[in-house]
Amino acid sequence: MKVILLGIAIILFGIAIISVYSSTGLGYSSGTIIGFGISILGLIVSIVGCLINYDK
Repeated sequence: MKVILLGIAIILFGIAIISVYSSTGLGYSSGTIIGFGISILGLIVSIVGCLINYDK
């Protein structure tokens, strides 16, 4: 399940990069920048979640 979530986070991060650095100028709107920051945060959380193993 963690690997599936990591894959989804990588795909969303790629979409965010494409929209921020597109030639249409979407990177200048504040909503796109905020979304890009949230996708970076989600990618970091997914990577850390895959690396940390905890026992209940």
